[in-house]
Amino acid sequence: MTMKTWMISLVAGMAAFAASAAEYSMLSCDVSALPSEKRFVADMLKNRVEARTAPSDAAKQLAVRFVLDDAVKGENATVTVKDGRAAICAGRFRGLVFGAGLLLRTARYGEKTFSLADGEYRFEPKKSLRMCYMARHFLNWYHLAAPNELTAYIDDLALSGHNAFKVQCELPTPGRNGNFEKASLAVVDRVHALDCGFCSGGGCNQAPEDSPEELRGVPNSDPKRGNLGFNVCISKPKGMELLCRLRKEQIEKLAGSSTDYFCYWPFDEGGCECDGCKPWGGNGFLRLIERFRAMNNAAFPTAKTIISTWVFHDDDWEGLYKWLETHDGVDYILADSHTDFPKYPLEHPTPKGIPIMTFPEISMWGRSPWGGYGATALPKRFTRLFRQVERIADGFMSYSEGLYEDINKEVVNGLYINPKADTGDLLRSYAAYYLPGTNPEDFVKLCDIFETNHKFPGDHTRPSFKGVEHDSPELAEYRSRAAEACRIVERMEKAILPTLRSSWRWRLVYLRAMIDREILATCNGAPESARKYFEELVKMYHAERQLAGWRATGKRGWTTPQFKAAE
Repeated sequence: MTMKTWMISLVAGMAAFAASAAEYSMLSCDVSALPSEKRFVADMLKNRVEARTAPSDAAKQLAVRFVLDDAVKGENATVTVKDGRAAICAGRFRGLVFGAGLLLRTARYGEKTFSLADGEYRFEPKKSLRMCYMARHFLNWYHLAAPNELTAYIDDLALSGHNAFKVQCELPTPGRNGNFEKASLAVVDRVHALDCGFCSGGGCNQAPEDSPEELRGVPNSDPKRGNLGFNVCISKPKGMELLCRLRKEQIEKLAGSSTDYFCYWPFDEGGCECDGCKPWGGNGFLRLIERFRAMNNAAFPTAKTIISTWVFHDDDWEGLYKWLETHDGVDYILADSHTDFPKYPLEHPTPKGIPIMTFPEISMWGRSPWGGYGATALPKRFTRLFRQVERIADGFMSYSEGLYEDINKEVVNGLYINPKADTGDLLRSYAAYYLPGTNPEDFVKLCDIFETNHKFPGDHTRPSFKGVEHDSPELAEYRSRAAEACRIVERMEKAILPTLRSSWRWRLVYLRAMIDREILATCNGAPESARKYFEELVKMYHAERQLAGWRATGKRGWTTPQFKAAE
């Protein structure tokens, strides 16, 4: 048989199966060519097939062989399928993981069998750094999930083509409830087992709230830069001394585990606007990270440096560019903002051609509390933002607060793997793999409705309905779209494979449709008719403590539904 080369990315959403695609009901893996500590990739593959299609004698077995081949360069992978046999080839282990993910997403799943056409499939990512920042704080899912939950999700993201992960290992310390070290170390260990990169914070000027009052910096005047914590002034000698001592303690926490990247962060949280430190991003911040880089590099000499420019103003950019002209050792500049991509790096090439990476805000845009309504899907927004920077960006670090924006992760990651990818195809691929049995076109339409209805009537981030007439045409249109979304999810609910009907990805999608309908029908942000849906989200997010804290104080609860206790 003539082999066909299918130039597809791991998330290209290809549905290009020949009529002769073979049916399989079981899968075996040959990992004899791999070191013993890497053979777990077979379980990653088999477990995900069997979570969709139960092993049976309904059809023949697919025999999969993993091969490390120096001829396959970089992170590339090839999957060759012929006559009931598949070979996954890559030059390094992470490539084998990406190849396994490619096979999983190329297959199509039924209750008793899965189908796969003979051919050659290739994973060839175009952008070099595809990182997920798992923000573990404020009692969100990352903060409270058990280590095995965290590592299972990391496996999913690695199979989708993510090649690096950041976990918060510095102030503000997220682990005051006692699970920080155990969970964080489990994440680091799994990331390295996958041959992916681990990123830690490089340090900032935030300190514990009980630090000496006289060391406090001048608060930021720009509210987007934040004043949540205790920001230290480094122009005070004892302030710099305190921060270096704290940095030493954070480095010691990482001892014994390799750190591949340090990301230095100026704002949110951070900053000082005293005469000696301002402009913080182009002055005080740079003086601080010179000290921190020396400490970090002494402990981890091969780690790469990422400098964030989050919410920089032009004077910050100008100071940074001038500094970079005389300083080496910066590997990436991270640039982005709350809205459009900043103009400065688009109009001014970086000194020495330092690569740009973006910081897609996939979690907190447009609704509050983010995550409190189920799945967030903003494919058009993130496609538009990617097109602004496609020419200059070589990677991304997506900011994630939990599971609810998994669809956004898919879109962002897919575009950086294959910039020519069609957004609709990315969504179809997501549906075919995570929601098998459903019609992918239904999912594309559903995501369009979710995005159109993302902000509440009146352009509100919360369902306050202020200034919105209950019989207004605007509200009627919202309700009509929400009703259509419910019809779609009810149709999908009947079609999805029974083994995945209770999966968290499907439940997030289903709950979003139901919650939106009830909120819009009642013009109430927490209607009693939606209580069971809210309660399911709280359980899914492990957010009982977060919800209780909001009820007691009215504060936080940023990634969980907010509704009153039963009478």
